[in-house]
Amino acid sequence: MEQHKKVNQFYISFDKGLNELSVQGIEELEMHWKTHNEEIEKDFALIINTLISKKRTELKHVIISPLCTSFITGEYECLLVAYDENIYLDMNEEYESFKIPGLEKVVKDDIKRLVKELEYKDIEIEEYKISQLMFDYAFMYFDTLRNLFNELVIKLKQKQGLELSNIDISFGWYMERSEILGGERP
Repeated sequence: MEQHKKVNQFYISFDKGLNELSVQGIEELEMHWKTHNEEIEKDFALIINTLISKKRTELKHVIISPLCTSFITGEYECLLVAYDENIYLDMNEEYESFKIPGLEKVVKDDIKRLVKELEYKDIEIEEYKISQLMFDYAFMYFDTLRNLFNELVIKLKQKQGLELSNIDISFGWYMERSEILGGERP
């Protein structure tokens, strides 16, 4: 019974602890993107250009969606899907995956720290709950990821100009409401 009370106390304070950690984690994630900016931009541009070449003149929309399953497995990937003007009704969509740089390290390091705090407080937590904590915690970075991808899209549009002028690049959960990045097309 005592163990149960300790675990409940942990979960009550868990959200507060994760929010505090996420502030540091956001800074770390943003720093990682700044440090590896050229490499990330290059990888992202390569994927967008691959999608452009696959869809050719039909391409009107690219949706960047964090994959929930990859958050469960710890891969932390996004799916970039290219559509024609029919968007989700396009039967010939093309897609590529993009690992979210730096997110895995931030999430795993922070959860490891939380688990150590639990051990220090003599609270035992089952392995499956640790996976759930990692999953929930990674989702706290959604807004930060949208902002980082927005910066990537702005830079890409500046470099590629006309090639991207009639293409909307959006970020959001797959088949859900998404937000156009880099401003709307002219």
